[in-house]
Amino acid sequence: MDNPFLLTILSIILVGLIVIIIVINSSKRKKASILTQIEILTDELDRQKKENISLRNELRMITSLDNLFFSSIIRLTSRTEPAEIAREAVGLLLNYLNATQVAFFFLDEREKRLNIVAQMGLNENWLPKLVYEVGEGKVGMAAEKRIPLGKHESEMLRIKEPYPVFEPDMCYPLVYQNRLFGVIAFKRNEQLDEREKNMVGVVARITATALQNTLSLTIMRDLASIDPLTKLYNIGAFRDKLVEELNRSKRFQHPLSLAIIDLDNFKYFNDTYGHQLGDQILIKLARAFGIHLRETDIIGRYGGDEFIVMFPETKKNEATKIMKDLLDTIRLENFLNIQSEKKITFSAGVASYPEDGINPSEIIKNADEALYEAKNAGRNQVRMHLHKVEEI
Repeated sequence: MDNPFLLTILSIILVGLIVIIIVINSSKRKKASILTQIEILTDELDRQKKENISLRNELRMITSLDNLFFSSIIRLTSRTEPAEIAREAVGLLLNYLNATQVAFFFLDEREKRLNIVAQMGLNENWLPKLVYEVGEGKVGMAAEKRIPLGKHESEMLRIKEPYPVFEPDMCYPLVYQNRLFGVIAFKRNEQLDEREKNMVGVVARITATALQNTLSLTIMRDLASIDPLTKLYNIGAFRDKLVEELNRSKRFQHPLSLAIIDLDNFKYFNDTYGHQLGDQILIKLARAFGIHLRETDIIGRYGGDEFIVMFPETKKNEATKIMKDLLDTIRLENFLNIQSEKKITFSAGVASYPEDGINPSEIIKNADEALYEAKNAGRNQVRMHLHKVEEI
């Protein structure tokens, strides 16, 4: 083909076809690349969606646990008795940490011992034996050092556990403003993470604060119910106790007796040697009553130089014998650091439920009548109300 023009046209057409083919192939590659990228993005979006669902479920679970945690904390801080606080703290840690064993120990400040008062997961037969001296085992060392102790700290301090039945993983001291109340200890299969450690620390601090509040409440109750001089119940608190015991006596058909005590010659000592000596006599007598009467007997200061004693589940003749023995003991004791012809003695009257009354006022009135007869008969004696009052 010799026509140059035709050759030029054919060349142009060929080049155009090549360009078109190249463009088409390039578009296909771009389209394939775009489709690949779309598939990758779709997979990534699916992965993120699944991850978001997982995170949302985890967040929902954490929120649920946090709600449970905070509701448990509210219950704990609302308790007004130390034993109730201990039980709440044990239950909270057992559930929240998935612990296998939790034990709560109170400090006996006088004996320097830690006694178990609440627990979950331990063998009941071993509970009376789980007593730690301060500094003994991980529980005692946490109390002595006043710092949380775990396995690592235990190994560093070379702590030996005295009881193979309870080898706690963590022990937290319960401290409020340098006052140690006790230790809470627990065992679980997994290590604590930082969030859990912080949570246990919060529980320990809140528990110590709740115990301090309980102590403050007890002090306030004492101020309202305890006579400041003798440390016995005041008459208001004693009457409340009398109502409680009388209701219990009625419910279980038990007897109940009551004695009113009046000190002989107290006015003489008070006027002759001063009120300070008179106060010392009252304090020493109150202490002697507490020592020589039974633990179940309830003693109060009736007012001035008078005392009142309640004898639950005790018949009148039994209570009268107890009072007579008490008078014999008081006669022999020397309450004065002075030389005096007069001795400290008392007169007393005894009445009981149901013989002499079915309510507090009747019983107190009849005991007072018996006391009046004892004083009129020469003092230094005990009489019981027998409708016609007789000397014992």
